[in-house]
Amino acid sequence: MAQVLVIGGGTAGIAAALNLAERGIFTTIVERSPSLGGRASELCCKGKVECVRCDVCLSMDKLYEVAQSRFIRVFTGSEVTRLTGKPGAFRATIARKHQYVSEEACTACGACAEVCPVPGSAIRPNYHRSVPKTYRIDEGACVRLGDGECDKCAKVCPAEAVNFSARGTKRYLTFNAVIVASGYSPFDAAEDKRLGYGAVKDVLTSLEVEKMINDTGRLVVPSTGIRPKKLAIIQCVGSRDERKGVPYCSKVCCKYALKIGQLVKLHDPDASVSFFFMDWRSYDLVDNELLEWGKKTAGVSVVRSRPAEILASESGKPLLRFVRTTEEKVEEEEFDLVMLSIGMLPPIDSKKVADILGTGTTDFGFISAEGAKGIFAAGCCAGPKDIEESFMDGVAAAGKAASLIGGAK
Repeated sequence: MAQVLVIGGGTAGIAAALNLAERGIFTTIVERSPSLGGRASELCCKGKVECVRCDVCLSMDKLYEVAQSRFIRVFTGSEVTRLTGKPGAFRATIARKHQYVSEEACTACGACAEVCPVPGSAIRPNYHRSVPKTYRIDEGACVRLGDGECDKCAKVCPAEAVNFSARGTKRYLTFNAVIVASGYSPFDAAEDKRLGYGAVKDVLTSLEVEKMINDTGRLVVPSTGIRPKKLAIIQCVGSRDERKGVPYCSKVCCKYALKIGQLVKLHDPDASVSFFFMDWRSYDLVDNELLEWGKKTAGVSVVRSRPAEILASESGKPLLRFVRTTEEKVEEEEFDLVMLSIGMLPPIDSKKVADILGTGTTDFGFISAEGAKGIFAAGCCAGPKDIEESFMDGVAAAGKAASLIGGAK
């Protein structure tokens, strides 16, 4: 049977595996984290009343198709540590971390979480839509793994899925082609000291805002627990910044930041949103959508400026210091919450993965499979992309792999 190795179980990897499955080609997804979904699993749906095409569901709704497909095998908590051979006969070494909860045995009944003595439970699914729906042990919170004495979850598990003596394993498998779809790393906002991330309270990254809304259904000010009445959104944090080694545009920030701002206004029409941007690069959106939204929506301010710094005001709230492009005076404004739209960096291990696969990297560190026969790069590991583009890129990579092994239909 023809087989393809897909490295990464995010949007592009899922798309590639499903497309290959439709062609009758068996696929093995190797995903480093405990569950599939990638970064998209942390994002929130931006449509409160109707779909606004944020595309989060495009990826997440496909997870269950992966779980049900007889042509797709998934190894979570795993990495490819070696690849040898040639197109049509690659041999991969797949190292899988110890699984304290057996993915094959766990039925996700929840009995373990009910008896766990750790507040909030140290054993639970990776997130509420995890695929596979296996319960995982938080090694940093677990009493037993912290050298304490506790085995309540193991005793209560009807499937005997909990095993604290579990060890890692290795598998040696052969594949006809390889698709690498290892995603991206978010920019560390703490690297830009001007913007106060980690030093000024209530300054969050866009990913943190997304995750909060995704987990709780609402956005609140961390220090108060109430909805923000004044929100600032700052674009191009870790994008288009040569000082930080990222002169390129991350492409997706404008789209998702605008939709988050619009969602905040839907939840609380009385809230004010100030949008600080350099240039509006919407890609798949209407060119002037941001400006038009600012003109027609009360409480929305669109400011063409790259804020100089964020300080703590006398009240402790984030204080933005900025200059508008149309003026020369320095302005200061206090906000309840500031969201930093962080950019995309290459996967943190892109050089390591490229060395294992025998591929190259671009000038900015993204994976380039050009000239590497039988190996194809898809999604954000090859450069910044939004969810829809990543999905299409995964499908395209699947087509190339199928053509290579004679499975194209």
